[in-house]
Amino acid sequence: MDELALLTSLAVFTLLAAVFSIVFNRIKLPPLIGYIVAGIIIANVWTITDEGHEVVEILSDIGLVMLMFCIGLEINLKKIRKQGVFAIEVAVIQLPLMVLGGALGGMLLGFDMVQCICLGAIISGSSTAVVMAVLKAQKKLDKEHIEMLVLITIMEDIGQVIILSMITPILASNNPAVDLNSLIVMIVSIIAFMVASIVVGLRLIPRMINWVSDNVSDEVLTVFSVGLAFGMALLSMYIGLSMAIGAFLMGMMIAASRKSKEINHKIEPMRDLFMAIFFISIGMEISVASLADNILLIVIIYILFAVLKIATVFLAYWVGGESGRNGFLSATGLVAMGEFAFIIAAEAYEYKVVDDAFYTSVVGAALVSMVVLPFLTKYADTIWDKSIQKCPKRMYCACCNLNEGRDRMYSHIHASTRKSRKAVYRSMTKSYINILSIGLIQVLFIVGTRPAIDWLMSGFGGSEVIWDVFILLVNFMILVVPVYNLVNNVRFLDSMIISGAKRIAKREGASSEPGTIYQRFLELNTYLMVLLIVALIIIVTPNNIGLWLHFVVLGIAIVILLVMIFGKNRKKVTEPEETEPVDDDHGDDL
Repeated sequence: MDELALLTSLAVFTLLAAVFSIVFNRIKLPPLIGYIVAGIIIANVWTITDEGHEVVEILSDIGLVMLMFCIGLEINLKKIRKQGVFAIEVAVIQLPLMVLGGALGGMLLGFDMVQCICLGAIISGSSTAVVMAVLKAQKKLDKEHIEMLVLITIMEDIGQVIILSMITPILASNNPAVDLNSLIVMIVSIIAFMVASIVVGLRLIPRMINWVSDNVSDEVLTVFSVGLAFGMALLSMYIGLSMAIGAFLMGMMIAASRKSKEINHKIEPMRDLFMAIFFISIGMEISVASLADNILLIVIIYILFAVLKIATVFLAYWVGGESGRNGFLSATGLVAMGEFAFIIAAEAYEYKVVDDAFYTSVVGAALVSMVVLPFLTKYADTIWDKSIQKCPKRMYCACCNLNEGRDRMYSHIHASTRKSRKAVYRSMTKSYINILSIGLIQVLFIVGTRPAIDWLMSGFGGSEVIWDVFILLVNFMILVVPVYNLVNNVRFLDSMIISGAKRIAKREGASSEPGTIYQRFLELNTYLMVLLIVALIIIVTPNNIGLWLHFVVLGIAIVILLVMIFGKNRKKVTEPEETEPVDDDHGDDL
């Protein structure tokens, strides 16, 4: 590598990054935007040689490792266990819904299956650095709420690491050079790597760091820690994962040691320098012409991200018992795409899964989210107040009744025994998992119907209509399992919470409300309820099958289920009849 090319690249990159960061800092925007804008200007104004591209690639890889290592260092698992229960609940609720909503949005935009999954993964997280910078500058939320939002973004980082690990084989499978055997080996290696990192690494690495800190100088400790980060990044690349995952995991392991804060403080200058190069390299992949050509897609992706983020975080806060206002203000504070948006987009771009238009649109939408966030959080309380004022009276009363019902439910849960509380929370978790399973099944059905029909017709012959009916029937039968479990869980929750609340109200002399449509629906036979729900899901799910074929499939499925139910009930009835003579004999003896 030519020394002149290296020094020229470093001088131009760092000076431009500094200048644009100062400019954006003056208008109270995070420096990250300045780095990306500097990269866009460099790529569109300055002709970069092959040696210059090589310099950028090497330095950006170092920046990615340092960035993810420092994010991992900020994750204190002990603090999360003590204070992060609510943050975990928010992340568990909103992350899957964000991925699912992003995938559905990608389908509507005409992306293929892998691109839809990438879009869902990209928009699922928020930027810890941007959120902290904006909220601390505006001082609209107190320290406790800001710390909670930071914990939520940290949990999102962990969730996105898991998502990136899961989609890496999917990205690799889109590469024709990767065969099935290599893909299986990659999946097994990834699972073994993640398990070993969590189980073994979290026990071994903190002890090693503590020993080094007790026996050598701080300088050696810093060098040793950074060396472990790059070593873990190299190991993750060997098994087919992104180097970002290995660096993140090593940071999380070292965070459990005594000197983690000192290590983080010492490597911050190096992280800031190379992180700037990483975001410059992101901007260098974008042309001004591409931004102009894809402005509509950039706006659509941003709107999709903002709507899903506000809706899912608001829902998670509401489920957690928080007020609507607090939920909305917290949700708007998270509407900035995280660093993982760039990392996942870069991985997908490197695997040739997405094209220039997709990559440019995602990066552009992330920039828009960061620019708009200060204005969105500044006027969030005004937006909420105006929405309450303009809300129709009937809808407002319905929302108030829903909040009162939620509060009564939680008060009843807290007043019950510890065993009952565990049973209720376990049933609520199962219900949520069943709902996600139903959504995932339908997404796979929408995406996989056409390839499955083509494969069946080429392998077994037959007409397209026959295989359409067959796949719809299979979809129906698969849906029965999660819907049946969901109905049973809802019935259990009703008996534990709503019925119990009515008994308390009756005992206290309060008037009981007449049966609602919901109550009358729960009184239906379980199998009939399952059939109604599955039939509704099948009908509303978009496909190329005519309406009359839906009724044919529903009729066939109902007959099959009735035969199965009749056989099961008949077996239950015949078993007691065999034991009845024994009971009668005992009765005669008495």
